[in-house]
Amino acid sequence: MERVELPQLHQHPLIPFNRFAFSACKVCGHLFSEYNLSIQGGYRCNELGCEDAVFHKECFKPLKEINHSFHPDHPLKLIIPTFPLQDSQLHTCFCGNSFKVGYCCSVCDFQLDLECATRPEPLVLPANSYGHEHPLKLVCDSYDKEPSLEFCKACVKYVVHQTIPYYRCQDCDFVIHVDCLDLFPEANHIFHPQHPLKSFRGQIPDYADKICLLCQSKFDQEQHTQLHHCDVCNFSICRECIRNPPPIDVECLKTHEHRLHLVPRRIEFTCDACGTTGDRSPYFCLQCNFMIHRECIDLPRLIYINRHDHRISYIPRLGHGEWKCRVCRKKVDGFYGAYTCAKCPSFVVHARCATDKKVWDMVEREGTTEEEEIAPYEVISDNTIKHFSHDHNLHLNKDEIILSESTLCMACIFQIGEEPFYICKQQQCDFILHEKCANLPRKQRHACSNLPFTLRTDSHFKFKCMLCDQYSTGFWHESGPYVTIDVRCALISDSLDHVSHPHPLYYYRTVKCCCSRCEEGGYFCFRCDECDDYMLNGKCALLPEKVMKNRYDDHPLFLSYVDMNVDEKYWCESCETKVNPKGRDGYMTSSNYEVVSNNSICRPVCYGCNSRCKLPSVLKS
Repeated sequence: MERVELPQLHQHPLIPFNRFAFSACKVCGHLFSEYNLSIQGGYRCNELGCEDAVFHKECFKPLKEINHSFHPDHPLKLIIPTFPLQDSQLHTCFCGNSFKVGYCCSVCDFQLDLECATRPEPLVLPANSYGHEHPLKLVCDSYDKEPSLEFCKACVKYVVHQTIPYYRCQDCDFVIHVDCLDLFPEANHIFHPQHPLKSFRGQIPDYADKICLLCQSKFDQEQHTQLHHCDVCNFSICRECIRNPPPIDVECLKTHEHRLHLVPRRIEFTCDACGTTGDRSPYFCLQCNFMIHRECIDLPRLIYINRHDHRISYIPRLGHGEWKCRVCRKKVDGFYGAYTCAKCPSFVVHARCATDKKVWDMVEREGTTEEEEIAPYEVISDNTIKHFSHDHNLHLNKDEIILSESTLCMACIFQIGEEPFYICKQQQCDFILHEKCANLPRKQRHACSNLPFTLRTDSHFKFKCMLCDQYSTGFWHESGPYVTIDVRCALISDSLDHVSHPHPLYYYRTVKCCCSRCEEGGYFCFRCDECDDYMLNGKCALLPEKVMKNRYDDHPLFLSYVDMNVDEKYWCESCETKVNPKGRDGYMTSSNYEVVSNNSICRPVCYGCNSRCKLPSVLKS
């Protein structure tokens, strides 16, 4: 994959791309715009965490010197600050926008940002171009002229000479800012030449299509977004598509072997690249009837997603067969493009699901080798390992050593219980791990973040897991400074088989979660796809099913999911307060028990520890 470097603009090498990036260029002044511009083609950073570093082709390799109609008296020289870009390196374009990379006149300190420099306005606009019957001439006053004030016919603000370029009519007193041309009540556009487009701001006609025909942005009357509309054809486009329309033709051999042409109209179609439907402005191949969304042009070929350990690759067609998307769990049509794993042929993901920013880490892996898995331990001998988190060897114990109920795993900080575990046999060393916790990978991906997680073991403080909302002092997985989950939550990536529900529960990230058990909300939940109204937040979903004996009871306690009668009173044996049956799940014995004296000839065998009970009282079912 071709890489280019320009350290003055960005610290990493950049790669060229042909897709539409719905992001602001980091150089040309669009960075300071209120509009969400679309960049088709250019350069982008392919490193983790730099998905927003996108550059126009013209902005990444600007000319060192230009001549411009806004300043015809002298040439303009390129200004490039040193990286990293600081606010102190800001310059001011004569249009009023701040910029960091642009052009400057060394004679009269005239400054121009790249947006103005790379989109020069014509010196003369022909008659009837913007609803005016006379030609309009571009005026860029020099700094040595006396200032005078006139009103712009579009924005009804002063035209201040020496600052912002404007057009003037030589036959009458018509004056308009260059930036206000698209504010004019009527204007012609290349994609709708048959009728002029009327400008609306705030009050949009009720009958009008309130979605831009080209970029699909929605018009918001409360935000006073601008709409250009033809009331004859119900043709609507946004202000930014007036100023910066998408290209009529696109050539991208990675997407299609022929040139693609924009169809700027309402039309129902199915995108051949992703298999989803659209209703406006696809790109179309005249030779083979190929149709595609503009955002599906130049889809990445090889990527990692947070639902799978291996890389997945884009395939234009899977062919006949039955597949289910491993992200949204809906049917995948094999006659359209999708992603699949070369090592796991049954793993298939919709193209749209795979390239979602919550799923994909935004790094293209084409031309790179597969990431090697780092083992969490070294095998010393049978049942003996050297774990990376501990200085001594650990020995696997299955049933030889019996631990007290207070012994906790150093990774998950939960009782060892009846599970196999690794233990350190060095004197005065109580390090112990569940077998499953010892096998946790040092790097893994999880559905709660698009970036990979790293297992951290240097825990000397209390942290809060973002999934289950519980505090812990054990090992944790970290994905950036603010994304932290404990090891128990890391073991459940996507689906969960829970004893409280007959169907599998799937991970969702939503702000509308209302737990079916504790009736509390949460940003993350596990929801049933078959029963839309059943969901558990992370706190309830990840509670252990069984708690081993403790100082309040010599028997294990089981998590209760019984529909309890609200009128009955239950009391917590620990804090001696009332238990709310509709609140958080409570731990209780698995059925009805009564307390009896342990005075029989043969002492009964305990259900929990399988030994004969020596205590004076027991719980009997």
